[in-house]
Amino acid sequence: MRCHCNRIARLRRDIDKIIRTRNDLQVLRLNNGALDSGLSELGGSMRVLATPDNIDSCATSISNANSGAQASIEAMIGQCTSRVSMLQSDLSRLESEDRAHHQARDA
Repeated sequence: MRCHCNRIARLRRDIDKIIRTRNDLQVLRLNNGALDSGLSELGGSMRVLATPDNIDSCATSISNANSGAQASIEAMIGQCTSRVSMLQSDLSRLESEDRAHHQARDA
């Protein structure tokens, strides 16, 4: 057995960074929902106010302009959550080994 103090400190920093990233993505998800809502409203307004031949395709394009973003954000939040779980598991194992190492050394 050996000391894992440095590795534990790095893992804790990594976990904190990923949690902050996940929190930022969750805020982005909320903001993205407002953007989707605004785009849908704009698309609806175009159907009512404008009359060109391609109004339906314009309105549909506006409404769908942000369609893939929500799924991408959700996927990134899921990846962050999975990574944090994996790192916390590694951290727990290393802390246990480290305690044993320091107890054996101090005995």
